[in-house]
Amino acid sequence: MKKILTSFLLSFVFISTHAQINGVENTGDSLRIIELREIVVNAVKKTSQQRLVSFFKATGASTIEDIMARLPELSMLRRGAYGMEPAIRSFNGGQINVQVDGMRIHGACTDKMDPATIYIEPINLENLQVQTAANGFISGSAIGGTINMKMAEPDYANNNTITGMINSGYQSAANSFYEAAKLNYSSGKWAFRTSATYRNNQNYRSGGGGDPVKYSQFEKLNYSLSAKFQQNQYTYIKADLLGDDGWNIGYSALPMDVGYAAARIASFSIHHNNPLKRLYKWQFKIYANTIRHFMDDSKRPSIPMHMDMPGISKTFGVFTEAELKLNHKQKLSLRADGSSGFLTASMTMYQPGQPPMFMLTWPDNRKNQYGLSASWLWLADSSIKVQVVGRVDFIAHYLVSGEAKDQVSIFGYPSADRKDLLKNLSVQLSKNIDRKMKLTASLSYTERMPAASELYGFYLFNSNDGYDYIGNPKLNAEKSLQADVSASCNWNQNRIQVSIYHARINNFISGLVASSVSAMTAGATGVKSYTNSPYATLTGLEISGILKPANSLDIISTLRYTVGNDNTIHPLPYIAPLKNITSIIYQLKNISFQLESDAAMKQNRVSSKAGEDITAGYFLLHTRFGYTTTLLKSNITFQAGVENIFDKKYHDHLDWGNIARPGRNVYTQMKVSF
Repeated sequence: MKKILTSFLLSFVFISTHAQINGVENTGDSLRIIELREIVVNAVKKTSQQRLVSFFKATGASTIEDIMARLPELSMLRRGAYGMEPAIRSFNGGQINVQVDGMRIHGACTDKMDPATIYIEPINLENLQVQTAANGFISGSAIGGTINMKMAEPDYANNNTITGMINSGYQSAANSFYEAAKLNYSSGKWAFRTSATYRNNQNYRSGGGGDPVKYSQFEKLNYSLSAKFQQNQYTYIKADLLGDDGWNIGYSALPMDVGYAAARIASFSIHHNNPLKRLYKWQFKIYANTIRHFMDDSKRPSIPMHMDMPGISKTFGVFTEAELKLNHKQKLSLRADGSSGFLTASMTMYQPGQPPMFMLTWPDNRKNQYGLSASWLWLADSSIKVQVVGRVDFIAHYLVSGEAKDQVSIFGYPSADRKDLLKNLSVQLSKNIDRKMKLTASLSYTERMPAASELYGFYLFNSNDGYDYIGNPKLNAEKSLQADVSASCNWNQNRIQVSIYHARINNFISGLVASSVSAMTAGATGVKSYTNSPYATLTGLEISGILKPANSLDIISTLRYTVGNDNTIHPLPYIAPLKNITSIIYQLKNISFQLESDAAMKQNRVSSKAGEDITAGYFLLHTRFGYTTTLLKSNITFQAGVENIFDKKYHDHLDWGNIARPGRNVYTQMKVSF
């Protein structure tokens, strides 16, 4: 009884004090009216994919490309040590969307040396979102899915205080230096965040005591600035600026390097989130970006003809998104967007004793896009969830200069302008078998517009198969029908997920030898023109596991395998073999130790038409060590490790030119957070 009375008195004192603090008047009456304000607590549960990204991002030596290569849905096409091209379930190029904070960005290089992924560094990345076919067309028509790199935002955690981090590292394989820093400051309703990263890599050394790999060097500077204004409890305004400058970038598998590459990305957005309202979440964003890219062969010895190849990409866009609660069982998400992109690229050839020769490799062209998408989510009961997603895009693609039109007309296309209406639809059903097991099945129909190179490319040399490629403005849109089934099991802090998918791509776009056309590039085998084949198929398996057998032990493992065939049952190019990455990390107070294996099977299924050959399998081991301490109110983390411990000489099947990957690499890194 005494304990109950004491608890009652303490509760009374707390409520009375809370009421006085919140301005509740004490009238002296025995009956008091106390207004209790509703407090809404929001928590976001990390998905399996987000947990994987967070885990690999914590490894200090990881770049964005390293993180992506470890996710089960992604593989990377490598033409050099810099600017690897991502593929989602073996869909790549124009088949997928690669975005920064939902913004469309088109590279300015005809040889795909500048995918949008190079413009984000781990220090300014909040999360990496990968959506496959079932949901991957919400922000833009695509048959393979979407990669969206969400940038970190300013925070209000420490008012009137500057917080930040300084990071410095070294890697032995390429004698490379890595420097990065970020600062955050907030005052009242304002918050600011800035970051910068500098990388300087020399030619790396291959495994087996090999010599340095020529033209694998690069140097770059990445920087960002973000300002945020909290208008009220539910609404904030944000402005972002992102810049990236690279120079002296070598590409071992290509006949040309990059003299410089520069990106400027700017946006202004308004965000609203009020969980108490029916229209509880929306955002509006306007953005613009410019990419400049200059290919250069001046550092290559014994070239038959020097040439310059500059390219420019300019994109302006706007989108708005909203989420509505229709009732306690249904939610509707809407998106409307539009963009206008301009592309041009040229080549100037300097033949000894002859006047310079000039041509457009990307004839001046513009793409205007307007899209609407909707996602309806219905909780049928406590165990069944249904999601229907649809999108429609109207796209107008046309040449914008007389010179461009004249050049394309050479191949018998008097008019290269086109208008397309793209349609996408998917249905997904999820069923909770019990508290641990969940099954998900989806069926999707998607379409995609041919890319600029496929439409208007003019003698684009492909060093992998040795052919010049020319575009075809009359190409049909690719259309894909994909089925996906997955099962996941969750218990405690453990999760295992298995996914199986099959896709049939109608009007599949590939290069077909044009025997009546002569090659332009010196040493080229011939010319291929882009054309539609009846269909191609992709079938694959993905497995990911996150296990925690003990409080101090984590095991992360991913496995993927894909089989691709064209309509003649010949293997499709750029299909990775069976691959597994497994990491075991042991954490004891402020010390961590990690052992990681990276293994790939031999790839026998190759496309000889695309210049591929059989690739041997490999098994690699890496080890990492971390130590964290506190000094002068700052957290200091020291990391070190050895990658490719046994100095294995190898290359991946998706590496152009069979260029060997780095050998044994010893790295160190120190991070100071304050």
